[in-house]
Formats: sequence, structure tokens, C-alpha cells
Amino acid sequence: MLVNLIRNRLDPWLARPDPGAPELAEVRDLAIPTSAHAIPARLYRAADTGGDLLVFFHGGGLVSSNLETHDGVCRRLAAGSGLDVLAIDYRRAPEQPYPAAHDDAEAGVVFAAETLGPRRLLAGGDSAGGLLAVAAARRSARADRPLDGLALFYPLLALDPVEDDPRLFRRGRAWMRRQYAPGLEGRADDLAFPGAADLPPTFIASGGRDPTRLDARRLIAAGAPISHHLEPGATHGFLNLAAVSRRARAQSGRAIAALRAAFTP
Repeated sequence: MLVNLIRNRLDPWLARPDPGAPELAEVRDLAIPTSAHAIPARLYRAADTGGDLLVFFHGGGLVSSNLETHDGVCRRLAAGSGLDVLAIDYRRAPEQPYPAAHDDAEAGVVFAAETLGPRRLLAGGDSAGGLLAVAAARRSARADRPLDGLALFYPLLALDPVEDDPRLFRRGRAWMRRQYAPGLEGRADDLAFPGAADLPPTFIASGGRDPTRLDARRLIAAGAPISHHLEPGATHGFLNLAAVSRRARAQSGRAIAALRAAFTP
């Protein structure tokens, strides 16, 4: 099964030690309580943060990755963005189908707001984690507790089909839909492409060689309040690749610096 292949081969590679990841003032594991289970989380704080917090959802197609695969990513984000980072290890498909990951994302944002008390609260993520961040922001807005922003890296913004998708991109969406939300076609609003009016101020970093840049362009064309940073030669996953590639480290550094600039008061 492809899911097991990804978990057994890719996840250990992504979770290997990253000797270039920054040392931080604080890295602490947490457990976010819910009525049914505890959600593992990890808090990252650099010495010079100003009390703003990014709740971060890792990529992995909603079926793979975890706190360890994105530990270096979150360290680099916390060190370079001026934000504290709370990474959420949401439940994964296909064992835990929709809306499990969405509910965990919402719970992570609520926990951050009520327990950690940030000055400003953002949600964000990479790849499919961007889908969860957007869904958490939309749910927060509907609950009259809007977020202060979104920070998205090469985000996949819908699992439902999107018109004019390249063939492989369309197949990727469909595969993730089958893993995460089988049998729910047309019945899940937060798996469809978001409307521009649903979003707080949003930062998106895209790779020029990554088809998810098309999702960013669609959102911009719809009039969403977006600061868009494009890395022309970057591929999907360049935040993770910073551990092994000098070029990806430079791309990640520029994207994280752009994030900092976008949300500097």
C-alpha cells in the first residue's frame, strides 16, 4: 500500500537528524487535551520572539509525516520568522478519516489561544498542512474568534477537483481525497477551494517548479488578501530539503524572511 511505503521510507528520511537546524531558547513537547484523545504537539521558542504564535500543521498528504519529520522546519521557522511555533501532530488518514485532522487543527488553534495567550495568533503549514490551516482559520472566523493571519508554504488548498489542474496534480488531489474523505464527494465545504472572503491576511510562499503555485495564483486572482513570495527554482517541499541542500536552505531562508516581513508590525 502506498501509504505504508511513504511512512516506512519517506518519513524516516525526513526525520533524520538535521545538524544545521538552529538551537532555540525552548523546545517543549505538549499534549493538547480533547474529549476523546490527546493531540501531541511541540512548542518552539527563539530568544527574540515578541509573543506572536504560529500554529503549524505539517504536510504529508494527510497520511504521513509527524513532529519529527518537521522538527528542523519548525526550528528554522521559529528562529527566522519572529514567531513562536506550535507544531500539531494531527490524526492521519486513512485510519482516521475526515474530519479528524480538521478537528485536531481546530483544537490546536483553540488551545493556543486559550492556554498560550499569544499577542497575535496565526495558523500555517506546508503542503496539505496549508489545507488544515485554512480550514482552522475559517472555522475560527465562524466562531467569532478570527485569526490574525495565515502563513502557508506551497499549500494544497483543496482536495475537491479544481478546473484546469494539470493531470498529475488532479490525480494527486483525487488520491488524497480517497484516503482522507472517501464517500464524501460534494458534502464537505472545507475540502473545497476557499473563498477569498473567508481568509485573514495571508502569506504564501510558492516554488516556481511546484504545481501548488497554481492554487496560490487562483486565490490571488479571487481577491484574497495575500502577500505572495515566489522562489522561481524551488520544488515542492523545499523547507524539508533545507536539511540536505544548500540551495533549499537559501530558498527556505528567503521565504521565512519574507514571512517575517509580511507580519512585522
